Amino acid sequence: MESVLIKVLLMAGIGVVALLFVRGHSTARHQAVRRVMVVAFAGLATASLLFPQTWQSAAELLGVGRGTDLLLYATILVVLGFMVTSYLRTRDLQRQVTVLSRRLALDEAAAAQHQAAQAALAAQAAAAPVVAQAPVAPVAQVPPTPVVVDEGPVFAALPAPRPGRWT
Repeated sequence: MESVLIKVLLMAGIGVVALLFVRGHSTARHQAVRRVMVVAFAGLATASLLFPQTWQSAAELLGVGRGTDLLLYATILVVLGFMVTSYLRTRDLQRQVTVLSRRLALDEAAAAQHQAAQAALAAQAAAAPVVAQAPVAPVAQVPPTPVVVDEGPVFAALPAPRPGRWT
């Protein structure tokens, strides 16, 4: 009956890790909580080195046989939390790389289309008979579209297709 408290605490810890996994995106609040947890972990590690008998006392209080078992349980929760946050961070980075790659491909395609149009105009001008005409102003280069990476769907940062294109 004494081990009920540690079971409840471990289940609550696993529930918190699962909630982190389900919630998803890293926000400023999530990053702040993560930093506080790192500082708390460093404090606990230092206290464990200075007062190793503390783990045994805490284990007896929670109904665990030995302090090393309690330390093992805590380590398992920390590793699970690290795995979840690493997965979420990797998923967000992959989403950002996808958005940036698509934006770069669209910008390069627009620049190539612009160069092809200028080459066609130059070829037409070279083939046409020489007639006195007003000088043609050069076509301005297409400015790149700024990339907006938000926490919404992946396609949120891409421009809407123009009518008659990409069909």
